[in-house]
Amino acid sequence: MNFRIDFEPIGRRVPYRDGASIFEVARDAGVGISSSCGGKGTCGKCRIRVLSGKVSPLTEKEKEKLRPEEIARGYRLACLTKAYEAIKVEIPSESLVVSQRLQLIGKDRKVIVDPIVKACNVTLSPPSMTDIRSDQVRLLDHLAENYRLKHIHIDFPVQRQLPGLLRANELKVKLGLRGKEVVMAGSLGERLLGLAVDIGTTKIAAYLNDLETGEVLVAKGVMNSEITYGEDVMSRITYVMENKNGGEILRQTVTQDLNQLVNKLCGEAGCASDNIVEAVIVGNTAMHHLFLGLPVKQLALAPYVPAVSSSVDIKARDLGLAIAPGAYIHLLPNIAGFVGADHVAVLLATGLYDTEKTVLCLDVGTNTEITLAAHDSLWSCSCASGPAFEGAHIKDGMRATGGAIEKIKITGSLVEFKTINDDSPVGLCGSGVLDAIAQLREAGIIDQMGKMQAYSHVRSDKNGREFILVPKGKSGSGKDITLTEKDISEIQLAKGAIFTGMSILLGEANINWEEIDEVIIAGAFGSYIDVASAIRIGMFPPLPMERFMQVGNAAGVGARLALISKKQRELAGDIARKVNYVELTNYPRYPHMFALSLRFPSAESFGTAPSHDRS
Repeated sequence: MNFRIDFEPIGRRVPYRDGASIFEVARDAGVGISSSCGGKGTCGKCRIRVLSGKVSPLTEKEKEKLRPEEIARGYRLACLTKAYEAIKVEIPSESLVVSQRLQLIGKDRKVIVDPIVKACNVTLSPPSMTDIRSDQVRLLDHLAENYRLKHIHIDFPVQRQLPGLLRANELKVKLGLRGKEVVMAGSLGERLLGLAVDIGTTKIAAYLNDLETGEVLVAKGVMNSEITYGEDVMSRITYVMENKNGGEILRQTVTQDLNQLVNKLCGEAGCASDNIVEAVIVGNTAMHHLFLGLPVKQLALAPYVPAVSSSVDIKARDLGLAIAPGAYIHLLPNIAGFVGADHVAVLLATGLYDTEKTVLCLDVGTNTEITLAAHDSLWSCSCASGPAFEGAHIKDGMRATGGAIEKIKITGSLVEFKTINDDSPVGLCGSGVLDAIAQLREAGIIDQMGKMQAYSHVRSDKNGREFILVPKGKSGSGKDITLTEKDISEIQLAKGAIFTGMSILLGEANINWEEIDEVIIAGAFGSYIDVASAIRIGMFPPLPMERFMQVGNAAGVGARLALISKKQRELAGDIARKVNYVELTNYPRYPHMFALSLRFPSAESFGTAPSHDRS
């Protein structure tokens, strides 16, 4: 029997299919309920409150994840709850995936506009009883005679359009030529447009460009809907491995996101999607493979080998991307299993490939890629920093959206905070978590190992100690917002992985921290992070603040450069070949160095550059 589930406060009524959990019903209907584990019942993020109707009995897992007072109020985990009749549920604000603050802007770099697709305006001679050449032959002859373009191929969907276009426009058309192929035909006044996309694990950023001027017409971002199948790369790979059609489901999911973005971009720019004649797409290796429908199982198993590392050119129609029928999608090359095309785009955007300085570049996120430029060489590694910076695996963590605490200052017993949009606080985003830990460490409330000391705001329960940042009377969720010792441990793992990765790269180049001229921090999280807080917790080395530069979405900038410039696209290939990839799991001293990096710096070490182990 089929029932409906009424999701409040968003007012969605969704048919319920037999055997599915509330989380699965919501996910299939596009109702965003938070989850770090992809619906396996291990993260406890998908809290809902059953308002009416009969549901399955409370499970032992739910008793572990939910507090007694939450259970008394009707709270359940959506992934472990099924309906037995028509029901109404409330999705609390902290469990509802809403629009996240997205970083679209990056530090731009000027290049000569020279796209791979060129505009060519043609006016054909009219046919007559003595000149009965086909439209195809007439066009090819014209290109050969007037532009010295020979052996030109007209993409068949374009060939279908030509007869009507020619007769509707007095035999005058504008062509989009990609090398020796005609990939688009339109009227003379139409623009040739290009699409640059950065497919992130959490977010997708897209840029609509005029290929003839290089101008960005519109930029937009959305959440990557794949997130409902897993918060991080590994959980999505696991979903693909455990579900027969998992790979195709994820491929279609991200393609649908891209098509919706294309519609929004073109709507705002006042143009047709058929005018988009080229797309450049970047993403980490897993996002790259999932978008192309390539196998990903080998990425989860040592030695973590990608299926494809070179650049890829494929017709947009073959992947279901709704742009010009003859358009191509170009994907930049990958470096390794966990250093992908998005990091190549970062290196392209920042100019790290030809700098004379000694520079560290970090693209901080669920998977943090690091490159060191020194001695005219590049060394790269990937750190499994985990989704804690996105608020996942943090008890009161959430993504960077309204009501998320992003800044914290602790003075004695006074806790001051700032939330995104100045909304009532409902949780902590990544930058707020870092701030809180830095402030607690500086106040001596947590020790070097992350253990909390006795303090007025500290309380204990069966899961350990936690610090009350916002009491329930002042929170927007009606419950205390706290930071637990387990939360601190999650950040220690993340910051320890990043610091160890940096240290190993310095060891490979045989240089010291003091020799670093610049530290470039890229990515959405990197844009909002308080560098001073990151230094206080030992995530970044305590170098002078003027050596740090936050550059925003450099991956998006790099994708755009490769879209509007053939030279930049070729440079991307050169960069990928130049990089010396360092697999951290093969590094003999990695476990020891990682263990040391978990500790927070002592008060005496603030301002002192740490050493790194070269042995």
